[in-house]
Amino acid sequence: MADARRTLRRLGLVVCAACLLLPAAPVAAATARILPAADRAVNARAYPDLVLRGKITKRIAWNKLPTKVAWDGTKAGNINPTLRAVYRGQTLYKLIGLVDDRKAGFNVALARKGYRIQFICKDGYKLIVKSKFIIGKTGYVLARLKNGEPLPDGEGPYRFVGSFIKPFNGKLSARQIVQIRLLF
Repeated sequence: MADARRTLRRLGLVVCAACLLLPAAPVAAATARILPAADRAVNARAYPDLVLRGKITKRIAWNKLPTKVAWDGTKAGNINPTLRAVYRGQTLYKLIGLVDDRKAGFNVALARKGYRIQFICKDGYKLIVKSKFIIGKTGYVLARLKNGEPLPDGEGPYRFVGSFIKPFNGKLSARQIVQIRLLF
């Protein structure tokens, strides 16, 4: 406790004596060290749930969207510099599989038949992709992390990235996504 007070004095900060005596303060500090950076950022600013609308509707909390799939924009060639990063999230086809019908998994027959996938962004932009475009594509990612951190405000809460992004042709990337809607 004395070391903490000395350190704060050195930094020129004034600390309320009552704050030092609160038992919750050491617990909060210990928790902050244990949580990964991405989860600490969620506590600092709230992200909206991702809304998936198809035959059924699902809401996925930002911190519940898996980040097991990565797309490495640093290896994508001469692309927009903002995309030169490692994005982590979930494959689009797995997310679509949650709402494309009432059964578990991506419905390939329905996707071949054809429907449109609409990304709705905070700024009003709407990107539409054909369902045939994503069949079997594991490199198309709805990301929530960029280089291990939450997407910056200009890109988040979610961004659609993937191997479809080629040099000088990154038009399919959508940012600030808040909803994905299937149009049958």
